[in-house]
Amino acid sequence: MIEQLRAKAKELLEKREAGVIIGYGRGTNETTATPVFITSPARAGELIFNPFCYNNLLTFVTRDEHKQLGKPAVVARECDMKAAIVLVQEDQIKADGIILLSVSCDEQGRADAACRFNGAMTIPEAEEWLKKNYRAKELTADKIAQVAELEKMSDAERWAFWSKEFERCIKCYACRQACPLCYCRQCIVEKNLPQWVLTSPHPAGNMAWNIVRAFHLAGRCIDCGECERACPVGIPLLALNRALQKEVLRAFDYVSGYDHAGKPVMASFKKDDDEEFIK
Repeated sequence: MIEQLRAKAKELLEKREAGVIIGYGRGTNETTATPVFITSPARAGELIFNPFCYNNLLTFVTRDEHKQLGKPAVVARECDMKAAIVLVQEDQIKADGIILLSVSCDEQGRADAACRFNGAMTIPEAEEWLKKNYRAKELTADKIAQVAELEKMSDAERWAFWSKEFERCIKCYACRQACPLCYCRQCIVEKNLPQWVLTSPHPAGNMAWNIVRAFHLAGRCIDCGECERACPVGIPLLALNRALQKEVLRAFDYVSGYDHAGKPVMASFKKDDDEEFIK
C-alpha cells in the first residue's frame, strides 16, 4: 500500500493537482514518524505509513505558513477525513481546496500488512466513503465504556473524579495543539483583557480550561483521540469528549464529520426543538 500511496503522491505533484503532500516520514528512529511536507515529486519516496503514524495531519491545513505551499493532499485516516469535512463545514478550507489520500489499518493491531490505501478522494467522495465504511463504528459500546461507568456515579462522585483528574493538568495545552479543530489564531486562554481562564496550573483554572475545551468541541469532535494521546499526564479526555458526543447524538441525532454542506449542529436552529434543557 505504501508504494500505491507514494505513486499517487508523485502523480499529484507532477500533474500539479496538488502543491504539497502532507504525510508521514521517518522520525529519528524506526519507531517514530514525523509529519513531512513534500513539494517535489522526487521526494514522494519519503512517505511512510505504519503503526507509528498517529498525528492528525489536518492540524496543518489551517495554518497560514502551510497555506502558502499550495493546494494540499493530506494522508488521512478515517477520523482525519472527518476532520477535513468539519473544516469545510466551518469554512476553514474549501471543499475543492484539498485532496485526501485515504489510508486505513486493521483496528486491532494496525499491522503493516493490514494497512491499505483507499485512493485519492475529494471531500464529497470521502464523505460517501465514510458513510459506507465507517459510520457504523461511531460510539460503539467499547468506545463509550468509560462514559457508561462515569454515568453510574452520583453527581458528587463524578465531580470528585474530574476534579482529581484535572488537578494533574499542567496547562501545557498539548491537547489544543494536537486537535485539528482548535484553529483559533488566539485561544481564549491567551486573552488577558479580560482574563477568562487562569493561566497557571491551578485547580479552578484547570477545571475551567478543560471544560471550556470540551464544550468548544461539542458537536464538532471527530473522535481522533489526539488530545488524550498528547496529554503528558494522561487525563482521560476522550471520556469527556465522548460524553458530549453521546449527548449530541441523543439530543440532535447528529454525528460530526459526515455532512460538509450542512450547518454545524451548534450553529443551527430548529423551530420544533423541544428545548428540554431549559425545562
